[in-house]
Amino acid sequence: MNLYDPFARYYDADFRHFHDDVPFYREWARRTGDPILELMCGTGRVLVPLASAGYRLTGVDLSPAMLALASERLAAEGLADRVTLIEADVRGMVLPENHFPLAFVAVNSFMHLTTIEDQLAALAAVRRALTRKGTLIIDLFNPDPLAITREDGRMQLERSYELDGRYVQKFVVIESDAAEQISHVTFIYDETAADGALTRRTMQFTMRWLYRFELEHLLARAGFTLRAIYGNYDLEPYTAASPRLIAVASPRR
Repeated sequence: MNLYDPFARYYDADFRHFHDDVPFYREWARRTGDPILELMCGTGRVLVPLASAGYRLTGVDLSPAMLALASERLAAEGLADRVTLIEADVRGMVLPENHFPLAFVAVNSFMHLTTIEDQLAALAAVRRALTRKGTLIIDLFNPDPLAITREDGRMQLERSYELDGRYVQKFVVIESDAAEQISHVTFIYDETAADGALTRRTMQFTMRWLYRFELEHLLARAGFTLRAIYGNYDLEPYTAASPRLIAVASPRR
């Protein structure tokens, strides 16, 4: 079973209402046209609105459960014929070459690639899939060294919500290693049924954060030309105080 499969419904509940980046991707889709490739597409949070806007897309994810939820959502919206879902590891995915004018990795998903070898493998695969003048967008959080030093393993309640008639509390524990640029993350979901029965599910994973020039060098090593670095979805210039670190690049032919 894939690590993320048991938590697909929680992931969907955590992020389904996040739409801040949708206008950003819709505008890039308008500029580039389709077909569009989303790596690590999860449960289809971005695929659905872009398909609703008339674009053809391919979504790639490693988790069958995530893709099943995406498929259900697309079918419910009558959009299944606009989106191809592929279960694959982005490091070794096989896609049509020179096919996509736009590819993107949304909200921190690239950080699940925790080694340089994994990052380069994924970038090589997407580079092959992009057209000659294609666009790659990678959206990361902008690491704050002071905030990272406070990630010392204390458990914090992140959110509470109703899910399938049950009350869910999500706790988060993060321990970060500044030297390795690795965060060890634990999600704890306490789910309370109507009769008071409590079920706890725990998910552990690691994420690696990147700094601006590290990201630029990584893209260059992978054969990309950097076109822009933005600090938010409004395309404002990147600064130390920016909430996001968004790279826009094209294959170097």
